Amino acid sequence: MAIDTGTLDSLYKIAYAKNEIDLIPVTKKVEEYVPFVPSELMNGKHYEQPLVLTNEAGFTYSLDTQSAYDLNDSIGMSMDSAEVPGADLILDSTIGYNQAARASHSATSFKTTMSAKLENMKKSAQKRLEIAYFYGSDNIGNAAQQDITIATTLPLVISTASWATGMWSGSENSNVVFVKASDNTSVDSLRSFKIAKVNVDTKTIYLAAGTAGTAGTLTTLETAIEAYACNIHFYGSVSGSAGSFAYAEMAGMKKIITNTGTLFGVDAGTYDLYKGNSVTVTGQLTMQKVLSAVAKQCQRGLDGDALLFCNPQTWADLASNLAALRRFDGSYSKKKASNGSEVLEYVGMNGVISIIPYNIVKEGDCFIIPKDKVIRIGASELTFNDPTKPSGQIFFTIPGKAGVGLRMYSNQAIFIEAPAQAAYISGIVNSL
Repeated sequence: MAIDTGTLDSLYKIAYAKNEIDLIPVTKKVEEYVPFVPSELMNGKHYEQPLVLTNEAGFTYSLDTQSAYDLNDSIGMSMDSAEVPGADLILDSTIGYNQAARASHSATSFKTTMSAKLENMKKSAQKRLEIAYFYGSDNIGNAAQQDITIATTLPLVISTASWATGMWSGSENSNVVFVKASDNTSVDSLRSFKIAKVNVDTKTIYLAAGTAGTAGTLTTLETAIEAYACNIHFYGSVSGSAGSFAYAEMAGMKKIITNTGTLFGVDAGTYDLYKGNSVTVTGQLTMQKVLSAVAKQCQRGLDGDALLFCNPQTWADLASNLAALRRFDGSYSKKKASNGSEVLEYVGMNGVISIIPYNIVKEGDCFIIPKDKVIRIGASELTFNDPTKPSGQIFFTIPGKAGVGLRMYSNQAIFIEAPAQAAYISGIVNSL
């Protein structure tokens, strides 16, 4: 039987368009809570948001009730525009001719053959996006200086504060690169290292020579780790070294909130309202510490509901700290207010604080963002569709290969419109 990509496309439409299997991944909480911009605001270059950054200041004071006194000069408000670029994320995958042939017989055979592939592609790409929403243009983990013993692989312990189980579970075969934590000097010229094994109990990843680009050398990485702390990045998400070091992904919430310089064309060093709130705590995160952070946000404009994203271990500590501030009225829902629920809600000085556990948030981190001041922008949500082809044509032949290809594509970025109303909390040490 001849393999026709058009036949595969047609069967994809029949099998999934009207009776789509569950492609919704576990790691999609930001997508659930943060809206994508309307289609009329999407474009492939950037999203432009005008910002009012200062108050009007041309006031005149006087107790003179007799004369026509002079007025002070007007001092208008300061405005600028944040230009937020959408970042591409593309997942490339292939299926062999034999698998494609089996899938080509009918809609049923297509589902039987292709369901696991399509589901996993969706989940894999969604997970990378969700990680980027938080940690884009930042590291995905930090490894302190440590002694290393290489067997067949190089075992590397990730610091507890920078560990997120959901980030590393299922990451075997992914490729990562390393840089010196203090100055972003590349390790082994950003050559790749493959994650061969993950032990979530000991927060250890086991590394082998990479399979993307040029493979790294384990002894070179060993020398670096034994000399200094290193940050870890996904392969391809960074380039350069030290002064030329640069990111190729969106700026995540941590980057936006902790920014003190120019980001999206606006200088947080000049405009206080464009600078977020960075809060360092010690020990467990309690509601008192959360409300102290929220107080900083309220003093700088937060006056509405907020979303708090934290690691599940942090959420467990906060759940045990549940007290009178919890909302528990006619709107009671077992999903939102009972112990062991999915989301805890507290009423604070700003309004409702929804506390959301998320396994890709690092154990030492917590993010509190204004619910109505965060959006996702870009040209495209995550899709199987090739933007250069009609909708539904997702398969293509691969020259010189005995197989067909398909991709997932997204162009987007997260944007906090009012950074002063957001907070990033670090230094958390959970009870377990």
